Amino acid sequence: MSNGWDHAQGLADKHTGSGSGLFVRLANNGDKIVGAFVGEPYAREVHWGGERYEECTGDGCSFCGDGKRPSLRVSMNFFVPSEGDLKIIEGGVTWFKDLLKVRDKYGLGKWLFEIERHGEAGDPKTTYTILPEERLTDAQLKEIDGLRLHDLPKVVSGGGDSFDSYDKDKGGRTIDGRTASELMPRLKALPRSALDTFLGEFGIQRVRDLKASDEKAARALLDRLEADSKQEEDTSIDPFA
Repeated sequence: MSNGWDHAQGLADKHTGSGSGLFVRLANNGDKIVGAFVGEPYAREVHWGGERYEECTGDGCSFCGDGKRPSLRVSMNFFVPSEGDLKIIEGGVTWFKDLLKVRDKYGLGKWLFEIERHGEAGDPKTTYTILPEERLTDAQLKEIDGLRLHDLPKVVSGGGDSFDSYDKDKGGRTIDGRTASELMPRLKALPRSALDTFLGEFGIQRVRDLKASDEKAARALLDRLEADSKQEEDTSIDPFA
C-alpha cells in the first residue's frame, strides 16, 4: 500500500466512530454519478468554519481550543466519462471506509463505479453507496492517461466544496453539470437577444457560471423567455404565404 493510502487509512481508523463545477455534488436523495477513481487520495483533518472547511493545525488550533473535534475529509480525482474530464470527489470517514472495501475487492484502476446519495439535503444521517458499474474500456483508460490530475492539496486548501458539503452553503456555488446541460439546449433555441437578457439578468457570461442559488429564478426567467419567443413566432406567421 502506498504512503497516500496508508496516511488516509490511518486517519480513517483514528476517526472511526467520531461524530466548484470542479467538485462532484450530489445534492438530493437518490442523486448518482458514475465515474472512476484516479490516483492517490489526499486526506486531511478539518473543522467546518461556517462557509468552508478549515484545516486543523493540531497544537494551537483555535477550533480545537473551543472544544470542536476535527473531522476527516478524503479527496480523490474522479474521472466522469459523460464529461470526459476529471473532477474532485470528497467524503468523510464512512465514505472512505467503503471506498477501501471496494478497492480491496475490485481494485480501482479498471472499474467505473456508481456513487449514490441516500438522504435528503441537510440530513446529517446521509450516506453514500459505492457500487461497481462496469469495467473501463481501453479507450477510457487511454483517455484517463491523457488527463492531468488535479493538485488535490492545492485545490482543497483553497476552500473547495464536496458532494456532501453542498448542503451547508449553496449561495456562492455554481450549478452542476447536469443542470447546465439541461438549460443550455433550451437557451440555444432562443433568439440571441433573449440569451443576452438571460445572461445579463444574472451577471454572467457563461451558463455554467450561474449560481446554484439563482437556479429557481433562472428557470422561471427561461420559461418566460420561451413563452415570449413562441408568441413572437406565432404572430410572425404570414397567413397568405
